[in-house]
Amino acid sequence: MQAQLKNTNTLWGVLLVALGAFFLLQVTGIFGILTSLFWSVALAAAGAVFLYVFLTALHTRWWAAIPGFTLLGLAAMTFYNRFAPPFFSDIGAAVFLASIGAGFAAIFFTNREQWWAIIPGGALFSVAGVVLVAQGGIGFLNPASVLFIGLGLTFGFLGLMSSYLNTNLRWAYIPAAVLLVMGIVIFTPFVGTLGFIWPLAFVAGGAYLILRRPQSTGGTDNLQVHSAAAEDAPPTPTVQATPVFVTPAAAEEPSEPALAR
Repeated sequence: MQAQLKNTNTLWGVLLVALGAFFLLQVTGIFGILTSLFWSVALAAAGAVFLYVFLTALHTRWWAAIPGFTLLGLAAMTFYNRFAPPFFSDIGAAVFLASIGAGFAAIFFTNREQWWAIIPGGALFSVAGVVLVAQGGIGFLNPASVLFIGLGLTFGFLGLMSSYLNTNLRWAYIPAAVLLVMGIVIFTPFVGTLGFIWPLAFVAGGAYLILRRPQSTGGTDNLQVHSAAAEDAPPTPTVQATPVFVTPAAAEEPSEPALAR
């Protein structure tokens, strides 16, 4: 027992000494470029451990997908910032956000009961698209338009999953339509037209309600009059007939003989 405890203490002691020496060398700058490589490999290894936990029990340990993909994205961002060309190093933040969204997407596609994961996953992919447009030099796209369109597609996808999930999620079509319209309007050069859309939509809806009057016909009116008269008329008393029963004895009884004159 004492020998086993001594071996455990020795193992933890060696590990602490190694970590302390590594951080000390990192502070002095001796590792240089190898520091980023080490952290990239360490983060990727940690992410792989969480993914193993997730894949070995998809329905009970689905939560492990989030830190697993997040650590992989962080490892990729660390590697890009140090070793990748300038373009890839600029989009490292977008890759990191997309990796978190991939974790939520993996939860949904392996557990359809966890349909809520579509919303944060789509939102993170949308924000990743915004960062990619802003830092990637894609000038012809509006970052705000990318955000609204991405969120609209997320809710639209959620509504389409109603039949697959056997759950009524058609309410998602309402925010999807609003977000897509806003994204398309912002994408166009006529951004000021957004201020005219909502008043015109209200005017069109009110005009539709005013002009849409129920058309009544003469036959329908006569039917309604007869129905009202029938309801107002006093109820007709009903006479119940009393049944008469004739016994067989009475039917077979002979008539009295006539009196002699």
